[in-house]
Formats: sequence, C-alpha cells, structure tokens
Amino acid sequence: MDTLKTSGRVRALSAGAERPDRPPVVLLPGLGAPGYLVDTLHGCAAATRSHLLDVPGFGGPGPLACAPEIDAIAGAVTAWLDRPTVLFGHSTAAQAAIAVAARRPDLVRALVLAGPTFPPELRRLDRLSAAFLADLVHESPSALPGTVPHYLRAGPRRLMRMIRSAQRDEPERAMPLLRCPVLVVRGRRDTLSPEPWARSLAAASRGAFVTVPGAHTFPARSGGSTSALITEFAEG
Repeated sequence: MDTLKTSGRVRALSAGAERPDRPPVVLLPGLGAPGYLVDTLHGCAAATRSHLLDVPGFGGPGPLACAPEIDAIAGAVTAWLDRPTVLFGHSTAAQAAIAVAARRPDLVRALVLAGPTFPPELRRLDRLSAAFLADLVHESPSALPGTVPHYLRAGPRRLMRMIRSAQRDEPERAMPLLRCPVLVVRGRRDTLSPEPWARSLAAASRGAFVTVPGAHTFPARSGGSTSALITEFAEG
C-alpha cells in the first residue's frame, strides 16, 4: 500500500515492505516533478521499502520543503534520511544526490545517477536551450502527466531559479570524493546529459556506466526497467 507522509516539510510517497537484508530506496525527481517516477517507485517497492520525495515541493499545495536550488534540496534530503539508503537522483536531482553522498557518506549505501546534468558546455542558457530542443523531439508524451502539472504549480520563476542553480553547480568536483558504489545511467538520445559527460562522472567515482533506450526522461516510460537497474545494482 502506498502511503503519503509529510516529515518536517518534505512530502514522501512510500511503498513496499521493510526488508532487514536490503536497504530502502529513496528516489529524487528531476526539476521537482515527482509524478513521473511513480512507476519506478512501485518497481523498487517490490524488492524493498521505497520512498519518492517531493523536493523542493512542487508536487502538492502549500509551502515548499526547501528553496528550489541544488544545495537546499541536498540539505532537505540529508535531514530527511535516517538510515543508510540506496539513493537515486534523476536529472538535476542527480546533482543533489551527489551532494548528499559527498556530505553524508554514512547515509548512502549506493548511488544511482540517471541523466545527470549539466556538463560545462550547457551551463549557458543559450546552449542549454538548444540541447533541450534537441532532446524534446525524442521524448515520449508519457512524461507529460507526471511533469507538466508540477511545473505549472511551480511557475516559471521557481523553475528558472532551479535550472540556474543546477548550471552553477559543479558535480564533477564531488565525484572523486564519493565512497559508495556509483551507477550512472543515460538515455541513448539524451542531449542534456551527453555520453562523454556521463561517462566521465562514472569514471571519476570509479563507478559503472549503463546506456538505456530513450531520451532524458527515460524513467517516465520505463519505470520497470529503471527500478530493476536500481535494485539489481543495490544487490551488487
């Protein structure tokens, strides 16, 4: 049974049973839109207790859990965690997940980064806009119901603040500091997380790299295979 719970100001959708032999899975959504990761949550819940966090808080009414910036999201997630976990972050949330693992290695058993953003060449709005349009033609409409309502609730000012924060972030500096196993996953047609960039992050952390079908929002159309990657990697 799914349960929706608010701890502090962070809303979390949780599913699955606790497993003493397996750590829980915590999912962080890209650009603050949790809806497209619900299928991934259910897939992970078949293996262990799993949680989908609504950070920075675009998934429901009321005040945000934190400021829509990478550092603030990482702080909110770190405060929410209370045990070692398998942490998954997609898109901008991959950057927040990296920050959590670097700050509190005791809380991250394994780290899965899907479509991590942004390489240095996309830290300018003009180049990022071109990459977004190139990715858009390969995206599936299945991502829209799980993202657009949250983006409308957030509004353009908050979304732009989050994007600019992600562009200022430099996740490549933190990757060599990580002490947990790392898996980097990238959609084959993803222009927001180019292959050389994704591979370099995996190499810097001595982690694994996997390419899957799809574009940037591949988890929206393949929650089952995404959850299988997460749980199989967590099992070693």
